[in-house]
Amino acid sequence: MQGWTSAQRYKLLSQTPMKISAMVDTSDLRERMRVWGGLVAKETSEGLRQHARVACVELSNTTQPFGRGKGDKRPGENAVESDISKVFYTATPNGGFVNAVTDAASKSFNFRKKNSPNFDASGATEKFRARLNGYATSGNFSALRKVAKDFLWIGVVESINPQLHQQARTARRKRVTKRAGTMSLLLGPKSELRAYVEKQQKKVGMAKAGWAVCAEKIPLQRASSATRGIPQWVTRNKSRAAASNIVDQSADPDNPRVTMTNAIPWTSECLTASQTQAALNIARNKFVKYMNTQIKYELKKQAGLK
Repeated sequence: MQGWTSAQRYKLLSQTPMKISAMVDTSDLRERMRVWGGLVAKETSEGLRQHARVACVELSNTTQPFGRGKGDKRPGENAVESDISKVFYTATPNGGFVNAVTDAASKSFNFRKKNSPNFDASGATEKFRARLNGYATSGNFSALRKVAKDFLWIGVVESINPQLHQQARTARRKRVTKRAGTMSLLLGPKSELRAYVEKQQKKVGMAKAGWAVCAEKIPLQRASSATRGIPQWVTRNKSRAAASNIVDQSADPDNPRVTMTNAIPWTSECLTASQTQAALNIARNKFVKYMNTQIKYELKKQAGLK
């Protein structure tokens, strides 16, 4: 995803997999920057870079999962756990594998009942569930392997294979679509699956982190925290979004701008055009408010007013 800002233009574009275009009315921004810069001894280019950094923070907070509070990451974490549960099932009594296979068997029994009205589909389902639970309880992995094969699970794994998870992430926003052909029966300890889920959950916020990386790469004369306003659960993923970058052309006399590129490929799926527009409007309004506050302060100081 790419974007650029200038005192005349503030536009965001996404190249893949979809294009987003958003414009912010900045017709009064150049003059406001000129007044602000003259009073506080700042170059317009410095102001533009500050503006771009504010935009990065707002874009990060607007990119899904929305917000910046600790609770805001929970939907993303829940989605990760849900996706992994569609790839790996554990052989525990009444666990994911038992329930999923029993559901599939129940559909088969109900179909059979249509042709044989006297067939007890409900009873057959419960007997099937009890048999699977027996296999899981006794650790009869041989029988569980056969059931997995009969119901078209792609295989049985002794431990987590991350590649199977990644291969299953083919849906929009790299989500997993539940289907038998992508499921594996995990015979390893349940704690291993829990550890894998928690490791993947720590990646929540990667698309947001791309904007944090951009913010850090925007050079400013004053010392400040580039990612102020972006939470730690997002910035911890900066290394994974390190390819994100900026091109600083804020000193261009004809078209001053800063181009920001979020290198996380699914960012466009986490940030719609309307959300982009809203983030850029917020950034613009915040920066205008910031300049107005400093202008008012400097004018009062020059006039000898308290």
